[in-house]
Amino acid sequence: MKQFLVFFTSIFLGTSLALAEGPPADGDAAAWCEANQNACVTWCESNPDAEICQEPECD
Repeated sequence: MKQFLVFFTSIFLGTSLALAEGPPADGDAAAWCEANQNACVTWCESNPDAEICQEPECD
C-alpha cells in the first residue's frame, strides 16, 4: 500500500508541475515567455500550434 501511495503521489506531483509550466491562461503569454525562456521553449515543443509559439522570441 505504501508503494502505491508513493507512486500515486509522484504521478500527481509530476502532472501538476507539467501543467504549471505553460503560460498563464489569463495572463500575458509573451511576458511569461520572456521571463521563462527555457520553460517557454520546452512548452512550445509540446504545443507548437499555440499562438505564442509562433512568435520569434519563443523559438
